[in-house]
Amino acid sequence: CLIMTMPCLMVGVVGNEGTDWTGKLLVVPMDGSHWTGLKAVAEELGRRGHKVVVVIPEVSMRLGAGKHYVTKTFPVPYGQDLIDQMTAQTSQHITGFMSLLEQVSELRNQMYFVTYLMISTSESLFFNQELMGFLMEQKFDAVLTDPAMPAGAILAYNLSLPAVYMLRGMPCGLDSKATRVLNVLVSILESSVCKVLYGSFEDLASRVMNRPVSMVEILSSGAVWLLRYDFTAEFPKPLMPNMVLIGGLNCAITSPLKPVSTTDKGCVLQSK
Repeated sequence: CLIMTMPCLMVGVVGNEGTDWTGKLLVVPMDGSHWTGLKAVAEELGRRGHKVVVVIPEVSMRLGAGKHYVTKTFPVPYGQDLIDQMTAQTSQHITGFMSLLEQVSELRNQMYFVTYLMISTSESLFFNQELMGFLMEQKFDAVLTDPAMPAGAILAYNLSLPAVYMLRGMPCGLDSKATRVLNVLVSILESSVCKVLYGSFEDLASRVMNRPVSMVEILSSGAVWLLRYDFTAEFPKPLMPNMVLIGGLNCAITSPLKPVSTTDKGCVLQSK
């Protein structure tokens, strides 16, 4: 099925040509560098004959059309100037010199700003009746999304579709604290970050589904987790059977190098 094709594709198990079966995939990406890996998967699955529909806002940093997938856009209540402002502030935060207290304060402000954008974008998607009607009619087989932007996970849960998550990691613990041995300070910080980033999404998800629902319930329903781990920076940890390590934080599809000369034993490649 399509759900198994995606992790196999990422670990190189599936060959260059897929089977005769094709499916329908809905992609709900997060803007920024998160889009790099999702776009690569969307393009490749579309190239192999699957119908891929990518839903994006009309205003974004990097999101856009592709050669092998269909793009559906929806209006949002903010303009490109707000996106540019966020990008400039992030760049200034990274390159500028600030005290520890100033860094913490700036990071907190950025988190609230990003949360506002994600909530605003998600509301524009869920309450766009024309677009939601179109998505329901398509009868997709699965949803591919980055749960850092929970809209895709909520949409998959609302449509009763299997969700495939492609992510670096999350600050939210989805299991019981009693089953883990964690650093107390890190655990407290993760809980605070999770509450800031995803607390508002619980109210939004409850409004969309007309019943009380938690983000833990939604995120825990993911069918497959594609974990973009940098193995040199991770420590050994147990993983669930539906979690697939694919490596690479944000890897785009590279173009093949052109041979510049040949020999009897092969060709010589020149890299820029």
